[in-house]
Amino acid sequence: MTKGLPLVKLLEAWFLRNTPVAAIGKQPMPVFSSPVSFILNPKQRLAIVGDTSKTDFLSVLANKYVAEPLHSRSYPASLKDPKFKTELLRFVNNGSWGHGASNSSGGFTHLSSRYEFFKDLEVDEIVENFIADRSYNSNIEYSKEKISKLIHNLNLVGLQGQFITTLSNGQFRRARIAKELYKEPAILCIDDPFLGLDPFATNTVNDVLKKTSFDKNNKTTIVLGFRVQDEVPKWIEHVVIVNQTGIVKQGTRDELLYDLERLQDDFHRKHNQLENKLRANFGQQRKPSNREVLQGNKSNSPIIEMKNTNISYKGKPIIKDLNWTVREGEKWHIRGRNGSGKTTLLSLITLDHPQSWNRTIKVFGVERAPGKVNYFDTNKYIGFTSPELHAIYPKDHTVFETISTGFVVGSYIRPRDNLTAEQVTKINHYLTMLDISQLKDEIFGDIPVSKQKLVLLVRAIINDPRIVILDEALSAMVDEDVIKGKILIDNFDATCLVIGHVEEEVPKCNKYILLNDAKRGHYEIGNV
Repeated sequence: MTKGLPLVKLLEAWFLRNTPVAAIGKQPMPVFSSPVSFILNPKQRLAIVGDTSKTDFLSVLANKYVAEPLHSRSYPASLKDPKFKTELLRFVNNGSWGHGASNSSGGFTHLSSRYEFFKDLEVDEIVENFIADRSYNSNIEYSKEKISKLIHNLNLVGLQGQFITTLSNGQFRRARIAKELYKEPAILCIDDPFLGLDPFATNTVNDVLKKTSFDKNNKTTIVLGFRVQDEVPKWIEHVVIVNQTGIVKQGTRDELLYDLERLQDDFHRKHNQLENKLRANFGQQRKPSNREVLQGNKSNSPIIEMKNTNISYKGKPIIKDLNWTVREGEKWHIRGRNGSGKTTLLSLITLDHPQSWNRTIKVFGVERAPGKVNYFDTNKYIGFTSPELHAIYPKDHTVFETISTGFVVGSYIRPRDNLTAEQVTKINHYLTMLDISQLKDEIFGDIPVSKQKLVLLVRAIINDPRIVILDEALSAMVDEDVIKGKILIDNFDATCLVIGHVEEEVPKCNKYILLNDAKRGHYEIGNV
């Protein structure tokens, strides 16, 4: 660890959630229920471990929230470094930070924007410029050598000339890490650094963060946030365990090894208890969907068929010679590395991809020839949720209104008192079953991100679709909401297509398709 002035010093510090302006007429809420004392030294390899409080602690280190008294939080090293700055990187979804856009949509204006050929160079950025934080017409000098090194180390080679909106979720997260490392801030806090990454990409990011932390010529001190159930990398030197009260314990990784193992054991024990309880409650409250009542026993007929399907961009194959049949009621885990074509495959089914109108594709027994199908008729029977949908969904609806838009195909418009009594009852039933009735009239954008994703999941199934598509639908959620989401899908009678890199965040599936070598026409298909 490099000697020098502390980067951050907290001395019996309280932190308030509301700034003085925002708190007018309100009592400011403390972030932690106890004062916090802590020192972060240069190049200290630190992990913050805890529940959602870890995010709050990282925010405190990154100069978020108001300190009380003001002098209880200081940045001593900033006195000798005029370029001193802190950065906080979070991966809760693709909104607010993303794809080169300054608005909350993350660069997405609609779900098909990733696949569009024509781009507006005044708005859209290529990956290299995104990492270097350059606009299209900027003359800012930047280090080509540093850019090339980051692109190579984070496995983004070949993508630097692509528009940022064309990247997969995992590729974009690696690009965001490259962007922050390029800035070389004094402190870089990353919450859930491996969220949404496949195992290969996880190892890649871990190696880059490790090398940066040990590099004496790089001034950036990296602080990582992990959930209690996560494995803390062995190269981490110090650990701080936090909860709603503040710091529970701090010390070296070796000193806290027993505490970390105990936290994991407690988590899994409580997880199993909670899952058993929720499954029992769900079984008592569940009602069959309208489609189940009308259909009775489902058939085993094909619902999706692809025969020698090919998808390419500018002559480069993305999906080659795919032969794939999905039958009514099957639940598929769509597997593959970041950028292997998983989301592209699903976009062919929802008609969000320009090459969806393809005679080699059949959905609901109908050939996808131009003129034979349209977006609205097809998606009437498809439920869908993803990080991209989360990014563009209006944040000013109430929770009830958000779910109700699931009754209308391709619309985010609030219903105008045109819901049937049956639809109102159905929404209230799901809210009660998931124990979120108290959020019914809350503004969607004001509730926690985990609850937002749970609400969008309900929206996806509220109209009894025949196909449910879940693209990383349960990532970045607290454990209780993940369990609720899994139980909901496990008991929902429909064909399900699921993307997820973490086993605990994937509902029960009975089939899988692996796309790692899709561009060469090699696939692995089997039973789970």
